[in-house]
Amino acid sequence: MSISTILDVAIGISFVFMLLSVIASAVTEAISGILSLRSVTLRQGIERLLKDRTLTDKVYAHPLIDGLTKDNDSDPSYIPSDLFARALIDTVTGWKDGTDQSRRPERMGLLRGILAIPLRALRGFFRSLWPKVEGGGEGATKKGAVTLDDFKKRLAEAKDFEEDTRVALTALVSDASVKTLEDANQQIAAWFDRAMDSVSGWYKRTAHTLIVAVGLFAAVVLNVDTFLVLDSLNRDAVLRESVATAVAESVKSESAVVKTAAEVAAEQKANANAKPSEVFVDEKKTEELVRKRVVAVKRGLDELTLPMGWPEGRAFFCTPTAEVSCDRRSVPATLGGFGRRFGGWLFTAIAIALGAPFWFDLLNKLINLRAAAPPPEKARPKERTAAAEPQPPASVVTPVREQESVRPIATRNSAPPPPLS
Repeated sequence: MSISTILDVAIGISFVFMLLSVIASAVTEAISGILSLRSVTLRQGIERLLKDRTLTDKVYAHPLIDGLTKDNDSDPSYIPSDLFARALIDTVTGWKDGTDQSRRPERMGLLRGILAIPLRALRGFFRSLWPKVEGGGEGATKKGAVTLDDFKKRLAEAKDFEEDTRVALTALVSDASVKTLEDANQQIAAWFDRAMDSVSGWYKRTAHTLIVAVGLFAAVVLNVDTFLVLDSLNRDAVLRESVATAVAESVKSESAVVKTAAEVAAEQKANANAKPSEVFVDEKKTEELVRKRVVAVKRGLDELTLPMGWPEGRAFFCTPTAEVSCDRRSVPATLGGFGRRFGGWLFTAIAIALGAPFWFDLLNKLINLRAAAPPPEKARPKERTAAAEPQPPASVVTPVREQESVRPIATRNSAPPPPLS
């Protein structure tokens, strides 16, 4: 296989993976917005930090935090560290003995938080039908902490308070550098920022797992088998060259599909290098933008004549025989054939999980290599005929044969005659 063939195959498959990565990222953004994945992960991280669901609920109900939400039945996607520290100090100071009791965080908190979203939305809908005048929030207090000594005293005397949280907060405010309530506020804010480093890692891992699942779903729905696409590009020279040329022209002219991929790649690179405080800022894309991205990229996939998608009709499974030939896009109705097809889908999902930035950068490098590569092999047949012409086969062989035929004769004539008896 020549270098130009390898480059054309790599360009075609990289372009397909790039487009699929853009689709998967757009669908992941939509799902993340619907499930409020940022806000749910943030709440789970704060529950893990405070080790108390009651204290977390009271902090979220504090006016400083509740004012960050768009309605009464949603959680904020981002909480500034200074506001969190002030709300926590007020909540600890306003802890009510005998009424407030600590509750340990539940297991599978992320899943429970996601499942609680539709219930809260339904509760908010019925609440809007019968509005009523409500008092202050559950976490609101009539009087905040006036001095640092008031906060320390209440922290030490609060009953049914989570001991691990008490120990952590006591260690923070007992430092020699903490002399005022503002110093305590800064210590707690720094504690919160350090905890958000780990929580942002949780969110990125959750989003990565989600994009793998979305990638596998897209590979099955669109029927993109990596092995089948590679085999088609490798076997069909016309298809391979046409796809590579079309992709190179699309990248060179910066078509709408390429611009969309470049935009998604830039956003994903920015999110990968974002600080923890920037990860949880709600940057949810509108449904119209996500739809435009998917439509543009899907149009780019349809323009390729690669064996992707399902055949027309209901012939999803097919067993080839001597009389019946099956569409290559249909799934073979054998255990080995289905295993190979599922392996191709799984490989496609893994490739999608690498992200649009990886395939976008790789595609640009491959196109530059293709432009700098030498032209296809067209002059080699002439070189072979030119090298074959000045080689007469008899010029070397004839002297050897003449020498071999003369030497025995010369030896026979120069020998002395036998003695006569």
